[in-house]
Amino acid sequence: MPEQSHLDPTGEIKLSGKELMESPEMQKIAEDVIKTHKIELGPAQVGYLLVYPNISKQRAAKCMKATREVKHYSGNDYLIEVSGDLWDMLDTDTKKMLLYHELLHVDPVFKAKNQEWQMRIRRPDFADYYEINDTFGNTWYKTIQATVSSLHDLDPKQESKVTV
Repeated sequence: MPEQSHLDPTGEIKLSGKELMESPEMQKIAEDVIKTHKIELGPAQVGYLLVYPNISKQRAAKCMKATREVKHYSGNDYLIEVSGDLWDMLDTDTKKMLLYHELLHVDPVFKAKNQEWQMRIRRPDFADYYEINDTFGNTWYKTIQATVSSLHDLDPKQESKVTV
């Protein structure tokens, strides 16, 4: 029987020219951020992925609730994705702030009525997001916008639309 190397798992997934890679570095930094800022995740499990070359030219990172299929196969309730080309260019402090922001989207809520956890996504208008700005300023966010802009040769109007 001929060798079927295309069936061998490689730890990478390629979709439409994008490559997804699990990131132990991102997970380690996130664990430090969770401990430092006392972020309560309940039983929620978070997966950390780098997307190469990027999520899009104006999307630096995103947090999403895992589909039931992803939850079944990976055990993760949430996925945090960061554009790989951006991640590779950021300093450690900016990486921490980016992950802090993304982790604030994670919102597991215990429903006493049926005694189960419901996994939700918190929107950016939540008060904790203001705490980041008040405590740390927005230099980290401007750094991300400027880095994405230089990576993709964006004009100033496009740069201002870069989101996390």
